[in-house]
Amino acid sequence: MDTTTDVVQRKSLWQVYRDRGYFFREIAMLTILGGFALHLYRVIFGDDLTLQYAVTPTTDMLLMIPMTYAAITGILTYRRMVFVNRVHRVALTASLAYITASVPLHLYVAFVMQDVSVYVHMLGTWFSWLLICLVYPAFLLMLYRVRYQDGATAPGVPGVVRQTAL
Repeated sequence: MDTTTDVVQRKSLWQVYRDRGYFFREIAMLTILGGFALHLYRVIFGDDLTLQYAVTPTTDMLLMIPMTYAAITGILTYRRMVFVNRVHRVALTASLAYITASVPLHLYVAFVMQDVSVYVHMLGTWFSWLLICLVYPAFLLMLYRVRYQDGATAPGVPGVVRQTAL
């Protein structure tokens, strides 16, 4: 009795990396969570302790690394993103614009002004509350739901259908 088996084709590491959108979603969520933590620290402990322990030039540079990566990969993979509906497209575009616009701001503050206290003094605590309660949760949800055209999906949201016309 002869039997044949099909050879299972495994994707290369590069193909998985590309199919997953260069891990834009994960890195963007990490960036937003980092900002969430800093704003939460500010709300809980106040401006003085935040400037002393949390918002430092080192943390600013550490946050800028995934922020820059997310901005670049988000722009590169935007055309391959599959959106659930128009609200998803608008919110995810806003999150990508927020991350992308934050890169030059952080570069300017880090290298030109060389004073990270401008983040705390620029806007009041109300801004941190706004980001913690509304903006960041919406961004995180929309980033979690993003998928890519080339067959790569992530667990959690079954049956996402690509919308062709908006």
